[in-house]
Amino acid sequence: MTTYIGVDDTDSQDGMCTTYLLTEIIRELDFPVLFGYPRLVRLNPNIPWKTRGNGALSIALAGNRGSAFKIGEIGGREVLSSYQPSDHEENADEVLTNVSSVIEKLAQFGEDNTNPGLAISHNRPDSGFYWDAVRGIVNRDQAKSVLSRAGGTARTWKNGRGLIGATASISWVPRERSFEVMAYRERERWGTTRRLDASDVLGLSSRFPTTFSNYDESNRHTCIVPSSPCPVLFGIRGWDSSVLEEAMLSIRSEPRDRWLVFETNQGTDDHITVPQGRLELFHSYMLSGTVSSAPVTIRGGHVFFDLELNQDRLAIAAFEETKELRKVVTRLIPGDRVTVWGGLKPGPFGRCLNLEKLAVNALAALRVKKANPRCDVCGKPMQSAGKDSGYRCRKCHTKSGSAVYVSVERQIQEGLYGVAASSRRHLSRPPEWSFSTSSGHPTELTNAG
Repeated sequence: MTTYIGVDDTDSQDGMCTTYLLTEIIRELDFPVLFGYPRLVRLNPNIPWKTRGNGALSIALAGNRGSAFKIGEIGGREVLSSYQPSDHEENADEVLTNVSSVIEKLAQFGEDNTNPGLAISHNRPDSGFYWDAVRGIVNRDQAKSVLSRAGGTARTWKNGRGLIGATASISWVPRERSFEVMAYRERERWGTTRRLDASDVLGLSSRFPTTFSNYDESNRHTCIVPSSPCPVLFGIRGWDSSVLEEAMLSIRSEPRDRWLVFETNQGTDDHITVPQGRLELFHSYMLSGTVSSAPVTIRGGHVFFDLELNQDRLAIAAFEETKELRKVVTRLIPGDRVTVWGGLKPGPFGRCLNLEKLAVNALAALRVKKANPRCDVCGKPMQSAGKDSGYRCRKCHTKSGSAVYVSVERQIQEGLYGVAASSRRHLSRPPEWSFSTSSGHPTELTNAG
């Protein structure tokens, strides 16, 4: 019988990583054959109290050793997985005790926002809970309830908020998925400058085309390396799990202490919904409408414009962190029809949608004034008669309301534009990729950005 183990909220802004803690859980359980891949499940990215990437972790035990394949190494030992279940049944109380000991040893309890939760169940909880957690806001009592209905067991520390992610990670039934191989540092190197060859990262996407978000060429930023002092050396994301070990080994770096391949919801846009009613703060939406105001840039380089939505208006924000996307936004004009993706949050002009992607669906004609009209009587150029008063000939006193306008080529094209790879949210689907509705696998999409 399969045993699901979910854990969340053990890290902090200053250290640890729940993915590393999961490798220690595997070690503590004496390297069982996993059923499927370990899971790294990102949840609602708009939650104000998240620690870093709002990722929850889980594993399933009772894979069949006879059909097992390698998915990682810890301390020189292989981590094995299988998609065929075995007849072995784990003792839930024993698993609870062993996993709890790892959490109590490694979790960052001194951090206010670190509130670990552990979920163990022989049955997968209702998958609807995952969708509630990735798209909305749920509470610990809801997590307890859905876990209890599945016959599961919970353990929490401090306020226990991590139970939400722990339960959501084991309730996830993927519609689309990606993978990430994570390599970890030797413990004595934690907190020091990471050492790896940037040129190997620069060519990673060309050597392994199914990997993504490796390097931000525009900003010369290595995206596979975390910025926090956590145990992770680097992580490579991709749609094909079979190439990730080879991709990892192609990176020349400081010694790797261990590595593991995770199944993830990264790059799937699972957090995005098409609204059916009132828009709610801290939710992520895809909205289509018409640009109704010229973009305005405020201090800090943040750009805002208004989008008209069925006789309503919503402020759209391209913050400085979106990098090149701001330039695209500044070239919009009223009348352009666009689709926007992003999270709804409080902003300097009330609630606003923080852009993750932008599709320009149709461009309005841009006409600029070339000259004042000429008098029909004497042929001389007319002059303005005042604001909203048209034009008047000084000699003949003839009036006219029409200046000479010409059409100007727009400095933007229809197409899909995204934020810089270095600023992209884990869940956001890269704009250069789209999923086939039949296979669930990505197919390349032309990027206009």
